[in-house]
Amino acid sequence: FGSRRFGSHQGCGRLPASRPAMQRAHACARQLWRCKAPRPVVLNCSLVPRRAFARSPLLPAGEDPSEEALQRQELGKRAHREVQVARRRRREADDETVLYRSAEVAGFVVSSSEEGDQVQRQRRAIDRYLSAQAEALMDAIVAKKPLSEVVDFSLEVAPSIELPQPIAGDGVFIKDALRGEIPAGTLLAFYPGSVYMPHEERWLGGQGPMLERAGQHTSSHVIGRVGGVLIDGLWSGLGVPASEFDVDDAGLEAIVAARLEKEGVDSDAGRQAARSDIEAFCAGLKEERRSCAAKVPWPDHRGDPKRVRALNPFAVGEMVNHPPYGRAANVMGWPVDLDFTKGEAYMRAAPNAFGLRPPGAPAPGAPSPNTVVMVAAETLKPGDELWLDYGCELLDLEDIPVWFTPAALRGDARETDARASPALAIRDELHAWRTDFEARHGRKPTRDELMSDPVSSALFETFSKYRKLGDL
Repeated sequence: FGSRRFGSHQGCGRLPASRPAMQRAHACARQLWRCKAPRPVVLNCSLVPRRAFARSPLLPAGEDPSEEALQRQELGKRAHREVQVARRRRREADDETVLYRSAEVAGFVVSSSEEGDQVQRQRRAIDRYLSAQAEALMDAIVAKKPLSEVVDFSLEVAPSIELPQPIAGDGVFIKDALRGEIPAGTLLAFYPGSVYMPHEERWLGGQGPMLERAGQHTSSHVIGRVGGVLIDGLWSGLGVPASEFDVDDAGLEAIVAARLEKEGVDSDAGRQAARSDIEAFCAGLKEERRSCAAKVPWPDHRGDPKRVRALNPFAVGEMVNHPPYGRAANVMGWPVDLDFTKGEAYMRAAPNAFGLRPPGAPAPGAPSPNTVVMVAAETLKPGDELWLDYGCELLDLEDIPVWFTPAALRGDARETDARASPALAIRDELHAWRTDFEARHGRKPTRDELMSDPVSSALFETFSKYRKLGDL
């Protein structure tokens, strides 16, 4: 969800990823991330220096590092990342548990006849549950009904209280709640913005070059979904010349050959991947719904944030901040595709639009069904500010923004500081993995199961090295 990050937030450089979260983190996030440049976003004050391990705390100033000290320093870098990846996976697992319990209560349960394992079936139940909430809100907006008929709370955008000002800027707060609180699993907000499909990003050279060409000089509000869909919450766009997509087979072959030669790729797999991307790129820009002759060439709000919120008061997801130091996220992101078969009025009310458009098509682009919703991860009350985990810990250490600190686990979990005590943090995460495994399977894991899991195997390898050094 997960890689802006948000609001007047300048996310992880924004991805990866994502003020949510995380350029090179895409592969690590489960349902959504925030992009670096990164599923998942606002300037926070951080205790984590950009190069947190530039010099090991074990190396006193003025002393030449020994081989063992250098080994510990490198292990510390590795341990920091592995601990953050393991903790993020636990947070994601906890989030999905919360969502599925809410879905069950609402009657969205898994069927034994469904394909896939239990986790996959539960995720599909969550998809149906959150899609139903999103559709109910959209139906009310299209019908111009009072939104109080659908939800019993309201939101407001206001200066963040717990984050340092003026750096943090605005955040999103629960303004009121008819029942005094909002239960976990409630859809709170949409993430509006320009949508870029994964093949578009790849074919245009990656997130940075694509956004630069689109006139967007920051990725601070880019959020990513599983599968690679990116949403720029600051809105951007690019008119693509017909010469780049309206070509015949011979033209496609020439374009692919030029790209492969430029990138030094000569494998069959690379050629097939490039061919698939350019074919999808061309097909998307030739679609009737994205042309200047489309029945709905743009959403009614035209990509203006004020008009977006006037049309849909819950389209404020890009303003949600990352939690301050020591705090856990209280919302989570989840990908949702809106049902455009409901008609033109529904498309006009969509909070998102395609970032790429063919010649003659007006900005900001054709309505896109692809969005991300913010969902309550715990019970919320009026006055609470919403916090979304940007996930920037999944970036390389040198790319982590200076303001960023990983979100804490929800509940009363005690976390060992991975910077101050990397060996103990690795040990604790390995124990946590084993405990979670035993809770799920009712037995202890075998060595094969330990080593076949990429997270636990990495933890165990680093744990073993610390033991050899005598630190554990």
